[in-house]
Amino acid sequence: MSDPSLYNTEEVLDLLKLEQIETDRYLGQSHFMGSPNVFGGQVVGQSLYAAAVTVPQRRVHSLHSMFLLAGNHRLPIEYEVERVRDGGSFSTRRVVAYQEGRRIFVMSASFQTPEQGLSHQKEMPPADDPETVPSNIVAWKNQPPHPKRPFMPVPVDFRADHAGDILGGNPGKFSKHIWIRAPIRLSDDPMVHDSLFGYVSDYSLLWTALQPHGVRMSEPRLQIASLDHTIWFHRPFRMDEWLLFAMETPNASGGRGLCLAYVYNQQRELVATIAQEGLIRLRDKQPA
Repeated sequence: MSDPSLYNTEEVLDLLKLEQIETDRYLGQSHFMGSPNVFGGQVVGQSLYAAAVTVPQRRVHSLHSMFLLAGNHRLPIEYEVERVRDGGSFSTRRVVAYQEGRRIFVMSASFQTPEQGLSHQKEMPPADDPETVPSNIVAWKNQPPHPKRPFMPVPVDFRADHAGDILGGNPGKFSKHIWIRAPIRLSDDPMVHDSLFGYVSDYSLLWTALQPHGVRMSEPRLQIASLDHTIWFHRPFRMDEWLLFAMETPNASGGRGLCLAYVYNQQRELVATIAQEGLIRLRDKQPA
């Protein structure tokens, strides 16, 4: 049985369910993730939930978003949905997230009625059976506490193809593989799985761009933040079943790093692709 102190799955699921305050306007709460700033995945997941509520008969197939300002985890976030278009097969929504009257995040999302069509995919890379891979969450909790990166419960289990803690990455490598699964059985509602996927998609992806340079998240000179975030949803999936995130970093330059993730289920089907670019700076001097 899983150690309940490792996971906050129910808390995150409740966090992703927004309160409707008027037509196409929703209010979301935030939670502490070890930083005064709101976790980017939370805003992605909540924005997707807000958009999906307005398209009950269609499932998201893509979202494109930009982080504008850091959010304060002590304050609620207001989400405004614009119903851009409802066509015969596709619906388009635009979501703007506000704190204290300021735009902190924008997202465009497209939803599609299910249909059949041509099918091909990028092949899944070789990967170990997740049941044989140790949990990185357990390893993270058992490590000596770090003053700037304390252990925080997470909504899913992580099982990486590298030794060490979840923040350690795979030094010198341009890629890494991580199995991810919620530790409890979830509702059959697709919105639950899609919004939780949005939340989780911001974990660890940008950190991949640090690996080729041997830079760790605990590096005092490091300044890192998400700039934009895109997800294409290819096939149905469940977050309470193992998903392999095959991550890679094709480029870093100009103070930015680009990372991609190809996400597969255990049937070796490509269920989603993620692209994220983020700010990556190494300050000349350590902050006081």
